[in-house]
Amino acid sequence: MLEADETFTSFTLDGQAVLLEDYADIRPENVGRLSALLAAGRLEAGPWYVLPDEILVGGESLLRNLLLGRAVCQRFGAEPADAGYEPDSFGHPAQLPQVLAGFGLRTFIFGRGLGDQIDDVGVRFRWRAGGAEVVASQFLPHYDNFARLTTVDEARERVDAILARFGDLIDPGWTILLANGSDHLHIQPQLPEVCRALGPAFRIGRYSDFRPDADGLPVYEGELVGGRLQNILRGVNSARMYLKQANERAERRLLGVETAAALRTLREGTPFPRDDLRLAWRDLLRNHPHDSICGCSCDEVHRDMLVRYAQLDRTLEIVEREALGVGGAPVNTLPYPRARVVDGGVVALDGFEGRRVASSPLVPEPLDGLELVFEDEPDIGDLYTFCSGGAVRRAELVASRAEPDGSLVLEHELPGIRITTLARARLGRVELTTTVENEAPDHRLRVHVATDGGDEVRAESQFAVVRRPVVVPAPRAAWVEPPVAAQHMLGAVALGRLGLFTKGLPEYEAAADGLRLTLLRCVGTISRPNGLPTRPVDAGPGIETPEGQCLGRHVFEWAIRRDADRLSDAALVRAGQDYRTDFLTGDPFDPPFALAGDVVFSCLKGAEDGAGVILRVFNPNGTREEVRIDGVDAVRVRLDEDEEVDGGAELAPGEIATFRLV
Repeated sequence: MLEADETFTSFTLDGQAVLLEDYADIRPENVGRLSALLAAGRLEAGPWYVLPDEILVGGESLLRNLLLGRAVCQRFGAEPADAGYEPDSFGHPAQLPQVLAGFGLRTFIFGRGLGDQIDDVGVRFRWRAGGAEVVASQFLPHYDNFARLTTVDEARERVDAILARFGDLIDPGWTILLANGSDHLHIQPQLPEVCRALGPAFRIGRYSDFRPDADGLPVYEGELVGGRLQNILRGVNSARMYLKQANERAERRLLGVETAAALRTLREGTPFPRDDLRLAWRDLLRNHPHDSICGCSCDEVHRDMLVRYAQLDRTLEIVEREALGVGGAPVNTLPYPRARVVDGGVVALDGFEGRRVASSPLVPEPLDGLELVFEDEPDIGDLYTFCSGGAVRRAELVASRAEPDGSLVLEHELPGIRITTLARARLGRVELTTTVENEAPDHRLRVHVATDGGDEVRAESQFAVVRRPVVVPAPRAAWVEPPVAAQHMLGAVALGRLGLFTKGLPEYEAAADGLRLTLLRCVGTISRPNGLPTRPVDAGPGIETPEGQCLGRHVFEWAIRRDADRLSDAALVRAGQDYRTDFLTGDPFDPPFALAGDVVFSCLKGAEDGAGVILRVFNPNGTREEVRIDGVDAVRVRLDEDEEVDGGAELAPGEIATFRLV
């Protein structure tokens, strides 16, 4: 179409670059034509590799998504789109402005996420995080606002409807985005003619050309997870929990192996296995599209995801063996001094150290006061949204026994559900492994951990700790999807003294009596077609998904601490990292450098250009923090590693810092 009609000036490939790879595999004879259109700006791809769910994946995964998206576009002879385009993701984390700005992107174009912020900042505003900002622009009202056109008159009616609904929020000098496309739609050849008929103010453009002026716009800081204009669908946090667990394991292992490889490069000068790890990141990122990791697609999609996770494991087995060696020494891939239980004893290592060391005896710690209440309730919702269908039932404790090592085994039962929990007190926390045999459909299973409460929840997020009220504020106006009490986190959440740490369990709910952690949500339909009491507007196709019922055996790992009120935000995230990250095994070595400061380690990796090693840390605290890097020379660079930046070793509240180590 583009080759046949030069007046059809450009077409966007929906913000992602993965389809360039797919198309080239299927139609290699057309790669020259494809590259020519990309180079001429007639086709626009990226900046993402895939359009992710930004909330259910780790912060590093967001950065690697942008890095790989750029690399794929450049392989086809083009630069990625110069816009932070996220039309359909189910909410946006508070640090996304800093992530986008770290890649030179100055706009953020989105369809979902506004709540009552619209009353304060409107539909175009400066979204700020960690001292960086982008101009955020809401599609009016969504990313299909100019799709499926039939006549010029209908096009005029669409524009009139937008002005009637949003006119009070639109400055007369603004450029407004009209998006002629949506899911599974073909190109509309008549679009140039429609634009000519509408007049010279209407033209086909690229998102890279959309550069709204920031002057005079209001400022907003924080998450965008509201459902006032569009469904936000955060019930996906608990859909197909086995995928969330698999993803957390994969991210954790990939980052650990990457760190081990970078430590070897720093110690010995050996080449960093950049290409092998790029392949591993590609397999992981292909599971991060927002319907994939969200668990809200058809069963076949999610079976394919499990195959990718298995492929990733096989890749990492090889890279891990080469990075670590076979020396048999415990290896700490975090930069903090830590202790772990190894072969029945306690082993302590310095940060970034591998060492054969005599273990200390594991002294059983008391499990006094451990009370676990498992709650289950019917769910008449779908993969997008929980909807209670009846009263909450509490599981019956049917057996309890103490083991010789001081651990405790608890057995609970519910109709169609058997729950066995192994609890062990060690290393300053209670570590729990809960095994659920689930034969029941259409329900949500949670565990309630009581505490004396508090006014505020602290939840681990991407490069941040987000603070939320215990009681969700009532909306100021009618929302398309009303707010709910269940919230999301990346693995650590604290309420007063109580801290919960999980491996791949991202949904919690806070209340005056404590925290509830979701273990399973079991439903069998993508979307209920007629809406739900908790979501009046339908969200997708009414396809049956029997595998979404999550029948069978599930194993959940989580931990409890009762001193979370004494942990800074950075210490809370580090405590979650410590719980989730076991020692690896390999050749012994001394730490090649030391990292200190009340900050959080994010990654240690080979530089994208092959020149040195990249270290990334962030400061989730509300105060400025100094990071100290001893033993190597460190130069501060932008997130995308393209250029050196000012900033030094002091991090502002919320700031992410990237260093090139040479």
